[in-house]
Amino acid sequence: MGCAMSTMIACLLCNNKCSVSRVASRFAFFPPKPPTYSIEGTLNGWRIVFANAEQQAAANAVAHVSRPVQVEVHYVDTSRGQRVPLLHFVYPGVQTTLLWSHGNAMDIGEMYFFFLQLALELKVNVAAYDYSGYGAATGEPSEANQYADIMAIYNHLTGRGLDAKSHLVLYGQSIGSAPSLWLATRRQVAGIIMHTPILSGLRVLIPPASGFCSIGGCCSPVCVYAACDPFANHKRIKRVTCPVLFVHGTHDTTIDCSHTIQLYGRCPPAWRREPCIVRGAGHDNIVEFDPERYFQAVGSFLRSLDPHALPPALESGS
Repeated sequence: MGCAMSTMIACLLCNNKCSVSRVASRFAFFPPKPPTYSIEGTLNGWRIVFANAEQQAAANAVAHVSRPVQVEVHYVDTSRGQRVPLLHFVYPGVQTTLLWSHGNAMDIGEMYFFFLQLALELKVNVAAYDYSGYGAATGEPSEANQYADIMAIYNHLTGRGLDAKSHLVLYGQSIGSAPSLWLATRRQVAGIIMHTPILSGLRVLIPPASGFCSIGGCCSPVCVYAACDPFANHKRIKRVTCPVLFVHGTHDTTIDCSHTIQLYGRCPPAWRREPCIVRGAGHDNIVEFDPERYFQAVGSFLRSLDPHALPPALESGS
């Protein structure tokens, strides 16, 4: 398996002018086509418009229901010349903010109602953005653009007064774990949540095994192309300086649970917290599979970062 994969990657590199970033961009990103939403300008700023009529009707209905969470829509310019959309779910009086980097093959329009639920359930602010080339963002997806995207959102939030060191929690889902961990090694934040994270780009290609073709084997792409492995979470996790919560399902066939186990082992002991391993859950259904376990684990982690940052009602278990 590893030998064949290494040969295939060599062919791909030759066909892409030996550009690792070009190969990574081609095979790592799958934005929904067409996007699930668009952004329209209004007299008061920007608003989200859903492509699906039923989703739009649901959003219109929710907008007329009295609820504490307000949704702000922004466009943010990146250092690489792209413009990415930001949905900011604001819970009044709350300081803790989750900066959500989503998984592949989805955009923030698709996750709109989940973000709303998350803000209501945990009584937190949620800042969710799309990568370049996803949703209503401009440009094309790439590893470099992904890092520029999250840095632009970080600068936007801190520029509006957010104290990142005390109140910003990075939430990386699947491939979103890469920009989250990248940012955490460059800026001080309150914590990180790694949801079905990847070890690295190449390690996603190799299933758990033993022998010459396994991840540690001499024929594996991980060994052959070690110097140019994209999304290097396995290296960056060693440099974190804030608490980390890992969330994974035991029946994940997209990103094997062993990725979280190995990242947990590489994380500095002082910063790793008890992982949330959901038995029976897959890659995309952890919340639906066991919502009580999920919200309890994430809520407890957030409260451990700053017991005074969340409303007393949540601390009492309501």
